[in-house]
Order: sequence, then C-alpha cells, then structure tokens
Amino acid sequence: CVLMKPDLSDLGRVPERAVAGEGEVHAVDFSAGSRYLVAGGTGEARVWDLKRKREHRVFSGHTGGVATVKYGMFGRVVGSGGHDGTVLVRDVESGATKAKLSPPTLSGVTSIDFSEYSPQHLVSACADGTVRLWDAEVGELQSTLTVRGSECYQVEFSPVAPGLVGYVKSDGRVVLQDVASPTPSGALTFRSTQVTCMAWHYSGFGLVVGTSNGVVTWLDTRKISGGADIATCKIYDVKAHEGAVNSLSWQKPVPHSFQVESTPARGDNLPDSPMTPVAEKSNRLLHGQRAHTPPAAALAREELKLVGTNPIPTTADVSSLLDAAVEKLGGDLSARVRDVHLELLRQHQLQQEETARMFADMQHAQLEMAAEIAALRIALENSRSA
Repeated sequence: CVLMKPDLSDLGRVPERAVAGEGEVHAVDFSAGSRYLVAGGTGEARVWDLKRKREHRVFSGHTGGVATVKYGMFGRVVGSGGHDGTVLVRDVESGATKAKLSPPTLSGVTSIDFSEYSPQHLVSACADGTVRLWDAEVGELQSTLTVRGSECYQVEFSPVAPGLVGYVKSDGRVVLQDVASPTPSGALTFRSTQVTCMAWHYSGFGLVVGTSNGVVTWLDTRKISGGADIATCKIYDVKAHEGAVNSLSWQKPVPHSFQVESTPARGDNLPDSPMTPVAEKSNRLLHGQRAHTPPAAALAREELKLVGTNPIPTTADVSSLLDAAVEKLGGDLSARVRDVHLELLRQHQLQQEETARMFADMQHAQLEMAAEIAALRIALENSRSA
C-alpha cells in the first residue's frame, strides 16, 4: 500500500519493502484516528500500524480473495467481505472472530458498511444483486433489502438518517431504501452507462456516484423519488477519468473553531460613552460601525435595507424578517453544536483506543521483563551449581 500526501507526494509504504507472494490489494480502510490501516487482498486482511511501520494483525479465513474491508463499532472491529460470499467480523485487539455471516445463497461480496447509529448492524452487497442487513453481534441475517438481479457494486449507510442506505447496481440504478421497508424510498436510473461506485456527502443531502465512462455526478438525495429523472436530481457532473471510476470518498469537514470575546484591546471599538451625541450613536448603528455584529442582527439589518424602499415598513414585514433571522441563527447553531458533538465523540473514542493500546504495550513489556528475569535466575543458578 502506498501512502500519499494531499499533493500526491510519497509519504511511505506498508510494508516498506515488497514481499514475494503477498498478492494484490483490493480494498483499504483507515481507522478513526488514521493510525491503523486495514488492507484486504488475496485470501486475507492485514492491519498495519502506520506509526510503528509494522504489521499489527493478520486476519485469514476467506477461501477466496478479500474484496472489501471496513472498520466498524467505533474502530473495535474489522469487517471483511470475500469472493466466497461470506462476511467475517474480527476484533482488532484480540484477533478473535466475532461473527461469520453466511447468506443462504453464496455470491461474492462486493461491499460492506457498518451503521454509525446502530453499530452492531452491517449491510452487505453481493455480485448476484442482493443487499442484506446483518446483526454482527449475534451473527444473524435481519432482512434482505433487494432480491437477485443486476450486480450490486456498493452499499453505504446514510451519515445522518438512521436506517437509510444507498446502493448502486450494474444496470445503472441508484437506490435509497430504509432497512425497515421492503421497498425503496427513492430510485433513479442512468440509461447510457453503468454506475460503479458511490459516496454519501457528510450532510446526508447529497451523494456522488461514479460511472463506467469516467463521469462523477453529484445528486440531491432530497429530490430522488420513484421514477425521478437524472436532470431533476443532478447538481453537477464532471468528466474525471478516461476509464471507469472505481472508488469515491469525500474529504471530512474541519470542525468549527469557536472564539471567546474578551475585553477590547487598545484601539478597539469601546462601548458608547454617555457623553456621545445621540446623532453619532444613530449613525454608528445605521452604518454598521460596531465590531462583532451578531449574524442575526446583520441579516436583519440587510433585510431592512431592502424593505427601506417603502416609506414605513409594516409590522408584518419586520416580524417576518426577524423570524427569518432567528431561524437562520438557529440553523447555524444547530449545525455547530452537531459538529462539536461529533468531534467530542471522535476525540473520546481516540483517547480510549490510545489508552487501551498503552496498557497492552505495558502488559507486553512486563511479560518480556518477567521472561528476562526468569532467564537470568536460571543462568545464575546454573553458574552457582557449576
């Protein structure tokens, strides 16, 4: 596996040197903190510690090649789907197999994904066109979302809507379906090309799909409904490659940063003095000379300027403008609170993982020290007896 920076410069390789007989790599996935990388290929999946540049775990068990790999359950497990039709879920730290998911009819697994809202649930897509929902904790098949047909290339849970999945098929269909419903909630069809891959936007309001002719298309999920045409749902598209697009991924958003207002520094706009003339105060308010104007107030002021063409704004006009300003501010605050909440959960999970690894390393070091002490004691006793 080759690791690269955003400017495509070489960052490193794992393993650092090619090993004869290692085979091909078909799929990769990073852990939440990007310290570990799981790679699936010919017959097995390997977890690499990118910090120490060494192999962390090797998972075997598939009789054929590994077609897809995915971290799940907040990074505690790795799922792998094989050409033999089975999905294996393994514990990253212990290496134990938590579940072996075998469908009634075996067909090569093309894609898997874990739910963020219900971590024990996993969806799998197969070459025979079926999409299945599994409970990975108990190893049971919960439901079959679609019956056999054209090959299903990829399936993913929505990042914001619990239970909603999207999947793409070789006949050009892009389908949205709730796991609790036997029928799709929305679908559209690309007539002149195959849809080969997809990726949800982190907002959940859009998804991007790749096609066999190299075009990447961004679709509005809110407009996808039964029988909808592509022109209605398409936001934009771009010719990205000469050949087929095999994989897509969105860059994760940078969390919002928050600033705390402090006492104004020297030279900043200070509060009005009681001696400031009333005319000057009014002029500041009308022309926005105050620093740090709240977004809602700024929006209301701009909207009032538009209404200012009327000699006397009505109460209804002012009320509607204030309602719009408050609604916009509420939406911004909700988005920021959600981003902060997700970032706190991610940081907490990373801290737990790092603590677990630290204790595991300490335990390993203690075992090595105990073995060395025992060896020294034996050597000392042998020297005394001699």
